[in-house]
Amino acid sequence: MASVTTSLEASVEATLSTLGAETQQRLAQPFTIFRVPAYIREGKRTAYEPRMVSIGPYYHGAAGLRAMEDHKWLYLHDLLFVRNTAVSSSLLIQEMRSLEPRARACYSERPLLGSDDFVRMLLLDGCFILEFFFKWYDKVPDALCDVGWGLTLVNADLLLLENQIPFFVVERLYGAIAGAQGGTREHLFKILFNYIGDEKQTTAEPPSDTIEIHHLLHMYYESFVPKRPPPESEKKTTTPSATLKVIPRATEMSAAGVSFVRRSAPHAQDKYDVAFNAGRGVMEIPVMVVDDVERSLLINLIAFEQSQGGDDAGVVTSYVSLMGMLVRTPQDVELLRRRGILDNMLADDEEAAQFFSHLGDVGTINYDRQVFSGLCEDVQRYCDSWWHRNRAALRRDYFSSPWSAISFVVAGLVVALAATQTSRRIANQPLAKIVSSKRAEVLLMQRFDGVPALEGPSEADKKMVADYFDANFSIKYMEATRELFLSLRSNRPAEAAARRDG
Repeated sequence: MASVTTSLEASVEATLSTLGAETQQRLAQPFTIFRVPAYIREGKRTAYEPRMVSIGPYYHGAAGLRAMEDHKWLYLHDLLFVRNTAVSSSLLIQEMRSLEPRARACYSERPLLGSDDFVRMLLLDGCFILEFFFKWYDKVPDALCDVGWGLTLVNADLLLLENQIPFFVVERLYGAIAGAQGGTREHLFKILFNYIGDEKQTTAEPPSDTIEIHHLLHMYYESFVPKRPPPESEKKTTTPSATLKVIPRATEMSAAGVSFVRRSAPHAQDKYDVAFNAGRGVMEIPVMVVDDVERSLLINLIAFEQSQGGDDAGVVTSYVSLMGMLVRTPQDVELLRRRGILDNMLADDEEAAQFFSHLGDVGTINYDRQVFSGLCEDVQRYCDSWWHRNRAALRRDYFSSPWSAISFVVAGLVVALAATQTSRRIANQPLAKIVSSKRAEVLLMQRFDGVPALEGPSEADKKMVADYFDANFSIKYMEATRELFLSLRSNRPAEAAARRDG
């Protein structure tokens, strides 16, 4: 029992001693290469784990990646015996051994490799990265680069958060191999930038050579992700506000009158440049390719932003959150696809909807501090407007096509004409026969010429009637008429007959 206790004490003391020796190094070199939490990685292993080549200690020696270990030795051979014969392997090993303590301190999960294995890993992985990019940049035929899937898979593996070595290792190797031949840090940045570059982002440029780059994924982030801080008007807070700044999904926004437009150069500064015009109700979104490569890149960029800490949500995290709110169903995918915004390379719209629904699971976000919080407020205000909702419903129900618009106009004209004729029939009746509730309306219509008022007979009409009576009526007829119609008892007809007889 005493021996077991002694063994345990010795083990604990050894571990504490090792950590104590590394303390100063860890204070000088903070973590830069992180391990994603297991519960997050478990559901998306293909998004975090390399499929072709391992870089760094986390996946070193994995069974499915051992074939590339032989290729690493071939690349080391080409570097030393083809590209620069003046450099020896011993020199490179000495350089890597001098960087071992600092390199170990970069990993949030302490590497389990022994000293020699760790140094060998730095040498092989660093030389593989350099020779791979050299061959691609110089367009040298290569069995790996010439395979159709080789470039795509290697590029994806080199941009995984967990599949990295410190960038200062790559720089030290580059300096030893290409420094004597005039190679500069700026030239190294140019080679790497051209390979990992995104051809859709024409405004991107390599990071300044004064910036400290932690690894290749960090270099991509500095080159292609814009620096766009959250709105200054928002107050920093670590707790979510009472009203979350979320927006309806795309089809609901469309029903509320919002139009979606593909945003392209020169208006789009980058692929994350989403804008909303509250006056016109138009949301502009740069085109997005939906495929497995893009999913892996976005997820690892989010994980990188999360590893940087701070309350403010990064640009990529904010962008993914916004797209996740917009796209929740296959109908949302279909709408944005028809507008030319989504280029779906997956099986169908259902799979694309799943792509967006789980994209943001890798990180948390403070909606008050995200980049698009102001845009979300404008969209919510627009969609909550009674006028915008009902105007959109009118346009959707009656003006969705030319034929429905024509039918609506014709129906309106028929109703208007029918109402006018009805009003005229009512107004042309004697006032005594019109119900009292309508008399004021009829009088107003007559007063303002809505319908012609009843007029008395003209002078010509009066003369025609008088002549008729003079020619056809005698005194006896007039006497009979006066007996029947008391209102006609007047001397004027009798006088006219007397004048005729006289």
